[in-house]
Amino acid sequence: MSRRREGAPKWGLLTNHALVLIHIIERPRSTLRDIADAVGITERAALSLLRALEADKIVTRQKEGRRIRYSVDMVALMDHRAGGQPYSIAQIANALFALSGRLPGSELPPMLQQQRPEPAPPPA
Repeated sequence: MSRRREGAPKWGLLTNHALVLIHIIERPRSTLRDIADAVGITERAALSLLRALEADKIVTRQKEGRRIRYSVDMVALMDHRAGGQPYSIAQIANALFALSGRLPGSELPPMLQQQRPEPAPPPA
């Protein structure tokens, strides 16, 4: 039987994979320790998650001097369906935005924000 911290939520909407992705999107030059600390997992677990994301071609890493810079292939991420799931990440994101009543991308880092589409001109 696992122990839960008192006051800790019983469940969470986001997996550790999602939390790692969010962290590296916002901080692409993070160390493995930074990622692990932010997500609340061990460095070994963070490395395992990063390797899985790399295997799925969602995350790539590039050496910059002594550091690593991570990047997320947003097209691969949005098209991803984990383990035969019926919904893609894009479909889940759209459903969450619809539930929240917010414009998709409005609270993302500037490089990932989507622009509001221009309204179509009225038919002549």
